[in-house]
Order: sequence, then structure tokens, then C-alpha cells
Amino acid sequence: MIRILGCGNPLVGDDGIGVHIANKLMEIHSQLPDNVEVIDAGVGGLELLNFMENAEQIIIVDAVKGAGDIGSIHRFEIEDIKDAISGDALSIHDTSIADVLCIAQHVQEMPKSVKIFAIEIEEAKEVSICLSEKVQASVDEVINMILDEVRQKQGS
Repeated sequence: MIRILGCGNPLVGDDGIGVHIANKLMEIHSQLPDNVEVIDAGVGGLELLNFMENAEQIIIVDAVKGAGDIGSIHRFEIEDIKDAISGDALSIHDTSIADVLCIAQHVQEMPKSVKIFAIEIEEAKEVSICLSEKVQASVDEVINMILDEVRQKQGS
């Protein structure tokens, strides 16, 4: 099972980018292989541990702040973030993805593959259901990158 987790708060503008992408992937689910499950993981946190159970591959989509230009896309593997510090390292949520993955490695069997697609945002504090132009412009590219990732996994 390949599980795609869209993280973020869609009521706080760009912070909801992961959820927006998960929703778009749900709309085109017929284009995904049968063994792919797409989940709106909300703000994630420790709940991500449950979503990782019984998955061969996890793809996490989330917002990141401070790693590049607004709207830029970063692709990480678990090895890339093992040493990430708590806080804003890979997430703007209370518990970072790095923290959750570190905990997961100690308390449960890990998926064979964990990939993270992080989209650079500005500070997200205002209530809004809309994405900024720069972040919105990255949506199709992120979706294509995820589809490529899933197809590569099918081919292996």
C-alpha cells in the first residue's frame, strides 16, 4: 500500500497546501494505481503515526518555511531529515515531521520508503481558504512529481 498524506490547515491559507494537493489527488484517483490511498491528514502531528501503519510507502505533502523561495518544491527522503531539529525544521505545525518520523522509528515498524514533498510558504497566520498565487502555481508540478513517484514504485 502506498499512502499519500496531505498535511496542513486549509483554513490558514498556504499552510493548507498539503490538504489542497490531497484533495486534487482524490479528484483524479482513477488515474492512480489501486494500491494508492490518499488521506487528508490535517495538521498531522502524532496522528501521522497511525497513518503510517501497514503502508509500504508513505508520501507526505506539507508546507515548509525558510528553505527557499515561496512556491519552491523540496523533495526529501527520511535520511534527509533524520537530523532535523524540532520546531519549524520541516513543518509549521506543533510537532514537526522530523519529530514524528523519529518517534515512529522507535515505536513501530517503518514503511520501506518515506518521501516528503514540502512546498515553501510565507508565514501563514491569517484565516483564509485560498492559496497565494506563488504557492498555487506549484500545485500541478507537485501533483506530477507525486504521480511520477507512484509510477516509479509501480515499475519496481
